[in-house]
Amino acid sequence: MNVLLIEDDRRIAQLVERGLREDGHRVSVTHDGADGARRMLSGEFDAALLDILLPGMSGLEVLERVRAQHCKTPILMLTAVDAVPKVLEAFDLGADDYLVKPFLLEILLARVGAIARRVQPQAPQMLHAGGLTLDRQRRVVARDGRQIALTRKQVDLLEVLMRRSGLVTSREELIEAGWGSASAVKENTLDVYIHSLRTKLGDRSENRPLIRTIHGTGYTFVAD
Repeated sequence: MNVLLIEDDRRIAQLVERGLREDGHRVSVTHDGADGARRMLSGEFDAALLDILLPGMSGLEVLERVRAQHCKTPILMLTAVDAVPKVLEAFDLGADDYLVKPFLLEILLARVGAIARRVQPQAPQMLHAGGLTLDRQRRVVARDGRQIALTRKQVDLLEVLMRRSGLVTSREELIEAGWGSASAVKENTLDVYIHSLRTKLGDRSENRPLIRTIHGTGYTFVAD
């Protein structure tokens, strides 16, 4: 998700930002309440982590302002204020969750993950393109009525290609989908996996293969 962190304690902000980034989220940080409200109202963020004790405008005032302007961004209050009336006030104003400092980073990441599951639509389990049917859950592809069992990484790679049917998918995008980062794999690992995937799909015996190499760039899935 694209997360906005509104926290005036710079040490805590750095720790939380690093943890969120390592967990795969994009993060923007501001240390000022008014700026946080303005940025949240831009609509570009999937979630916000909001401290209560902020300079200029408190977190509760930020919460009240953005909810009054119909901002639906999920907001997790992240604060040292643990008094029950303040917690209840935050929920009354529209907070989605509340985490009291000090906290375990793992708990914070779990809360953010729960928000991500609520706000992001589930990807369909079945994909159809180019005569292929991909069952993401069972990791099985059917081509012309013939079922093909794939490994988890082969499914990940094929799913990206099928979703971008007709477009060029870069090597970097495919490596990110299969392994998480380019540094985790050797230079030719992607090519080996694509070669194996093509073999399983029967592409290597077809005059018009589904997966085609775009030299120097990546691969494309051709549905017709």
